[in-house]
Amino acid sequence: MNEYDISAAFEAIEQELIASMIRNMNRHRAEELKEGYDWSMWQVEQLKALEKYKLENQKKYSKQFKSINAQIGELIWQARQQGGMKQEAQILRAIKNGFKSYKPASAAMQAEFFKLNTRKLEALIKATGNDMKKAETAVLRMANDQYRKAIFNAQVYANSGAGTYEKAVDMATKDMLSRGLNCVEYKNGARHALSDYADMAIRTASKRAYLQGEGEKRQEWGISTVIVGKRGNPCPKCLPFVGKVLIDDVWSGGKASDGPYPFMSAAIARGLYHPRCKDSHSTYFPGISTTEDTWTREELKSIEKSYKKEQDQLYTQRQADKYGRLAEYSLDEENQQNYKRKAKQWNHIRFKTGDIDSNAYMESKKPLAQFRAVSKERVVNVLRKESEVWIDNLTKEEKAAIRKYTYNSGDKSPNRFFERLNAMLRGADQPNDNLIKYADTISGAIKKNKIKQDLICFRNLDINPYTDYSIGDIFREPQFTSTSVVSGKALDKKFKITLYVPKGSPGAYIEKISRFPQQRELLLDKNCLFRVISKGNDSIELEVIP
Repeated sequence: MNEYDISAAFEAIEQELIASMIRNMNRHRAEELKEGYDWSMWQVEQLKALEKYKLENQKKYSKQFKSINAQIGELIWQARQQGGMKQEAQILRAIKNGFKSYKPASAAMQAEFFKLNTRKLEALIKATGNDMKKAETAVLRMANDQYRKAIFNAQVYANSGAGTYEKAVDMATKDMLSRGLNCVEYKNGARHALSDYADMAIRTASKRAYLQGEGEKRQEWGISTVIVGKRGNPCPKCLPFVGKVLIDDVWSGGKASDGPYPFMSAAIARGLYHPRCKDSHSTYFPGISTTEDTWTREELKSIEKSYKKEQDQLYTQRQADKYGRLAEYSLDEENQQNYKRKAKQWNHIRFKTGDIDSNAYMESKKPLAQFRAVSKERVVNVLRKESEVWIDNLTKEEKAAIRKYTYNSGDKSPNRFFERLNAMLRGADQPNDNLIKYADTISGAIKKNKIKQDLICFRNLDINPYTDYSIGDIFREPQFTSTSVVSGKALDKKFKITLYVPKGSPGAYIEKISRFPQQRELLLDKNCLFRVISKGNDSIELEVIP
């Protein structure tokens, strides 16, 4: 389990705490009388449910927290070992390349270093564990407090004109759903959820352990100078130190006599290696390593722009998460639809500006770079041959699901199987367990294959579903996308879509298992990412982003 897995585990716990609370609200509903709802009786039932909720959560999640915390300690130990091994390899390479200014410590001194650094690491693990236990206790306490608050506020909102039971409960839980269970408060007053805090704490502790492992090896070889790596998008706090040589007095035992450079401890005091810091340093070997680097004015402007874009991306992600929670856990159908619409809008903004990393986004903005499509004369024969191995490896269930997707006996438009399935995936219809199973089966089958050639595909529709998108926009399509690799085989509809499908895209050629092989169908997986290349009144060109 890595830091991503641990953060995801905490996030799943937070979501289950909220979901369980809302299920109780939905299950134990207030009785509607002629003069209104019987809120007093409802509050009594909800308070009983709250006591059960508290006991069950304490019993259930205490075990989970204990298991996760044990893995956090192991993760920190591994980071130290990885840092040490990587640093020793780097030092040996430098010596092989001619570095001679090293003074290996004696065996007794190395043993002393190891004991001291082990105590430091144990203290780091203990401090991280204690902080996590406090945060874990806080999330359960906050869930209980928010549940109790909602119980009493629902009646207040009902009396103020909320109307229905569902709307009253939604108003009572809106603040909690908007923020999530943000149970950890930092010194600056900012509040964060357990999963977000865990991500920060574990990354910070693992990084310090890794740097400690590196520092131990430098101590063993009598080296203390390091250089902070120059990367494309340092944060403002770290920027003054990027590309600079420092004496590492924190992890490598450096002294003032080791060179005319500032101390690492002074740089840390000024902001270097703050929580979630992405910067790092490596050993500086005088005469071997590249000397200190500086920034040009153009680079500084680019860094400022990239940093602002990254912060904007994080903000849009938080907004998308906020409205996603409200859509999922609101009881009133009108509220659900409003929040779904807002979540979709924020997700659209997120994919216009990039998912997380601005550099990756700029790279993805190069449309159809190196795209070399198979010719229309060869494409069918090439795909037939390439699909044989994939089809042979499919299970009977997977083949049947794909065939059912292409044709389901007795279905009539506009309520055919594939239309019902895709409507559910788009969020237009309510979730259905049977359809979800089919969607997962078809997607699982497609994931066994990767497109091996650059392809041009075609898809025609009665209407234009992409009116909200502009040229250059990036969006995710939650449903499966049926296309034809032969333009004349696509359905005869008014709106024409041309798709550029690069090799590596998630899709499969299904002619041999389709009920309609003459359509020469390439089926793209659900949740594909597309970019708008060009638009016309009755046409659009899209690129699949693998």
